[in-house]
Amino acid sequence: MDENYTEAPELDWIGTLKRNPIHMMLESASLPIRYGVLLEILDDTSSDDVLALQNNLRKHQPRRKRMAEQDDKGLWPLDPATDKLEINQKKTLQLIHQLEVLHELVDFAVTKKSEKAILGMREIIRLIAENQFTLRLHHLSQAIYLGIEMGLEGNPIIKDLIRDILKKQNSDGGWSSLESEQDSCIWSSMFFLWCMGHSEKFKKNRGLKKGLAYLRENALQADKSQLVPGMQAWDTLTSGTSGMGILSGGSLRLLEVEMLFDGGQRDRKTEKKVDWLIDQQLKTGLWPSIIGRDRRGDHMVTLRALRVLKHFQSLRVRETQDYDD
Repeated sequence: MDENYTEAPELDWIGTLKRNPIHMMLESASLPIRYGVLLEILDDTSSDDVLALQNNLRKHQPRRKRMAEQDDKGLWPLDPATDKLEINQKKTLQLIHQLEVLHELVDFAVTKKSEKAILGMREIIRLIAENQFTLRLHHLSQAIYLGIEMGLEGNPIIKDLIRDILKKQNSDGGWSSLESEQDSCIWSSMFFLWCMGHSEKFKKNRGLKKGLAYLRENALQADKSQLVPGMQAWDTLTSGTSGMGILSGGSLRLLEVEMLFDGGQRDRKTEKKVDWLIDQQLKTGLWPSIIGRDRRGDHMVTLRALRVLKHFQSLRVRETQDYDD
């Protein structure tokens, strides 16, 4: 890898960190994460390194395995043990499995250019359109996020999902995990806001601004929904694509939401959270999966932390330079 990657003036923000993790990430992280570092952190779209990684990603074994499991219809088959379930239960599990696998592939750097990914997304839309599911908010949000990533945000089914969720916003600004529940769930609300932060069509919706105010008011408090109980959840920075892992991410997920909605404006309260995140960097140069429990660090958490820090620290550096000038 090029040793001069972090010497460009636009990368001055890296100097605000305790340690520069770039070279370690490029040497030891998995292919999708290394590709993310080059593309998203270093803005490299054309070097020999990034082109080589693009080619190698097609051979990435976990990604190839998932792609090969898809059937001709675009479905990722369920475990045979589900055959004894009722048809409605199987359809619900099929939709959730479809969401989780496609989300995993997006984390493996699969994009809307992939025919298999588009085929899988169209099956998600078909399942939602043809059935009446009782789903938790994070599953509906996951469908919206994947629709956005696959370039299908304008699809009527996706737009209807968004509008229905916005209509069900609670008076405090949050959303319940299930329609039958009364209390807002901060983790479900935060994940929905994170998903909608990727939307260009709905990003400025008033309901989302109200949701962001709810999120800020209730941040760093124990949640009433019990889906992700306890204060430890805020220190759990790792997030997943299946099960309750979809809702995890803690304080890092909160900063990701702030980044998506801040419009390039600095905020003192947010900057305190950014300073906290900088302080959590380990001696290895990485960020931990769980604060206080992980001493080695996690590559995916570090990539997500670098995205956040690139955004907020670049604003700081730019303002300081303007002041000096």
